[in-house]
Amino acid sequence: MKALKSLLTKTFIFSIVLGIITAGLKYTGIIPFIHDQWYFIILFYFALTGYVFYEILKSLQKEPRKFVFAFLIISVSRMMLFTVAILLYAFVIQTDNVQNVVSFILTFTAYYLLYTTWEVILMVAVIKNRKSNSNN
Repeated sequence: MKALKSLLTKTFIFSIVLGIITAGLKYTGIIPFIHDQWYFIILFYFALTGYVFYEILKSLQKEPRKFVFAFLIISVSRMMLFTVAILLYAFVIQTDNVQNVVSFILTFTAYYLLYTTWEVILMVAVIKNRKSNSNN
């Protein structure tokens, strides 16, 4: 699983850079609505993205023709998991602090968009690399 190690390393670096940028934006006051626990959200996304990469690469090795189906199933499952996480936070954990809930939802959604874009970019690169290796 050399590809998985490479993807995890790149995602780790991406997460560190994202953390540095987030800290700069939050603590300089440029974007004050970033949730106070943003680093846990990044850790959550890093762990989940690693698992998604593992499952996608596993499906790509087993049956490449079913890759798109597996990718869609994983993406929809992720979206459902994230919706549950947001609802759980909003209605169970932080029911009395609306500003904190809004901050969490905005931060969580921003990271969702960034990590999803990152996943797609890396998966396209993996597929292109796989195609170029199979053509040689």
